[in-house]
Amino acid sequence: MKRRTIMKTGLIATAMAFGLTATTAFAETVTLRMSTWLPPKHNHVAVVLPTWIAAIEEASGGTLKIKIDPAPIAKPPGQYDVVRDGAADMSYHVVAYTPGPFEILRGAELPFLSPSAEVGSQAAYDWYDRNIGFDKEFKDVKIITMFVHGPGAIHTKEPVKTLEDLAGVKLRVGGGGVRMAEALGATPVAMPASKAYEAIQKGVADGAMLPFESIAGFRIDELLDYHLEIPGGLYTTPFAVMMNPAKFDSLSDAHKKVLTDLGGVTGAKMLGKGWDDGDELGRKAAMEQNGVFYTLEGAELAKWKEKIAFMDAAWIEKADAAGLDGAALLEDLRATMAKYSK
Repeated sequence: MKRRTIMKTGLIATAMAFGLTATTAFAETVTLRMSTWLPPKHNHVAVVLPTWIAAIEEASGGTLKIKIDPAPIAKPPGQYDVVRDGAADMSYHVVAYTPGPFEILRGAELPFLSPSAEVGSQAAYDWYDRNIGFDKEFKDVKIITMFVHGPGAIHTKEPVKTLEDLAGVKLRVGGGGVRMAEALGATPVAMPASKAYEAIQKGVADGAMLPFESIAGFRIDELLDYHLEIPGGLYTTPFAVMMNPAKFDSLSDAHKKVLTDLGGVTGAKMLGKGWDDGDELGRKAAMEQNGVFYTLEGAELAKWKEKIAFMDAAWIEKADAAGLDGAALLEDLRATMAKYSK
């Protein structure tokens, strides 16, 4: 059996384990349109989303379908607007690509928090839903579920094992990684992950801060030979899986229930597990290119933690400014990660 078939079977089995079986209590067939921005061969678009969508279709007795757009209709930072304005029914939005509106959810990005996408996705959804509620920062869209990718690592042209090795390295980072890269001594080059290959190929960047899944998804294995893994990740990006509110309201109660049942923590687990499988594909791709792997640990790990400890403090300050107890929220997030790690 091919690996992708195994992945699909496993994820659908996860859905069925929650008692989400097909039913005939549905009205007419509805097809929802999902906007995308990742390349079609990327694991998330080729395997993970279709597997989740297949579970939704099965649970609806074949009457609720989701069709992924064949090509992007907006750049990654524009996905929220696409759904809010009704240009697409659904999409997945990287909250770090639009700094400002989603600062509390971005607590899930903090370093050394998430041991895997499956754990981090469930924990982030649970924590945010209980403590904040998605109607606060996502008032213009309907959140179906959310997920995070695997632990963020560093991939470079030359070996990086210490802070000294990282000094001056031009490092592709996402929206939330600029201050982190600077504090670690690197030179940040901020851009969406989809632009990383071109930037590295042209010498604009010497490496990238990305999860392992992106090594295969964006063909980074063709350009970078050295891979530094960080326990819990230097970061982990939250993705909000969202729907146009008017479109959601137009669905039958039975279809709403399918999306609710296969959304939330259940959807987070499925999508997170898919990204973990993608991380393994990325590691395999790097190995096939004779990539060299290192792990940050011990005294060196402690040095990195000290350098970027300000990030926790900065997020706590933002949460406090929003009228929340930032320190207590971060403590609860860590406890929730530990809960799902078991």
